[in-house]
Amino acid sequence: MNYSYLSGFIYCFGDGVGEFLGDEEKSHHCVLGLREVVCGYIDERGLLSAVILGVQIRSCIKRNMSLDGLAYVDPPFNQDTSFPEEYFEGDLYDFLTSVLGLLDAEIKARGQKVFHRLIGRR
Repeated sequence: MNYSYLSGFIYCFGDGVGEFLGDEEKSHHCVLGLREVVCGYIDERGLLSAVILGVQIRSCIKRNMSLDGLAYVDPPFNQDTSFPEEYFEGDLYDFLTSVLGLLDAEIKARGQKVFHRLIGRR
């Protein structure tokens, strides 16, 4: 399966936490929390991308879960994107399920706003 949305999100997360910055740049970087990264991702890419990201996360978990936990597989995780555990408490499974929870909540809230706009309620 092509995990382009999940790979893109991991890069967004890396940008938010300053993973790709040099040491001096990191010292001046304001690290974003997971909720801020998820909301920023949806703001930039829209609800449809958020829904597809959720589908890809669920698929990745389903296909790569083992008794030892969720494996880092390429794609979507390669040398450049195997860092979430360094910035998030827990393992890769915990990270991805937390992202899913935040995505689902944001999709529901924003979807209701869109629906209310469509039917003329504020």
